[in-house]
Amino acid sequence: MKVIAVDFVCYEVSDVARSVEFYRDVVGLTPGMVEMGEEFQWAEFEIGSVTLSLYPPKLLENRDPKPGGMVYLAVDDVPAAVEELKAKGVSILYGPMETPVCFMAGFLDPDGNQVGLHQRKDGTAG
Repeated sequence: MKVIAVDFVCYEVSDVARSVEFYRDVVGLTPGMVEMGEEFQWAEFEIGSVTLSLYPPKLLENRDPKPGGMVYLAVDDVPAAVEELKAKGVSILYGPMETPVCFMAGFLDPDGNQVGLHQRKDGTAG
C-alpha cells in the first residue's frame, strides 16, 4: 500500500447544523455539500486538497460522539487567526507557538474536537 495524500478528515458531531454554523461563521470555511435529511446528515468543507467532513454518530451507530484526532488548518497568520477566534468567544487550547518550521495553535469545536491552526515558515500549505 502506498499512501499518496489525505483525501478527507471526518469528525463526529452531536449537531451537524450547529457545527456547520461554527465552521462557517466562526472559522470562516465555505460549506460544500450539506445534507440535513431525517435519515442522512453530512456536511463537507473543501479546504485546498483536503475535505473536512462532519457527521452525526447515529449515521454509523446510535452512540454519543467520540472526539478524537486533530485536523490542522493552514492559515497565513496564526497569531491573527487566534485573535480572531478569541474575539468570537472561542477558547484557545494552546498557542500561538513557534517551532523551527512553523507556527501553530489549537482550539475546540462545539463537540470538543480539536482543531489546529498551522502556518509553515516556507509559505507552503497542504
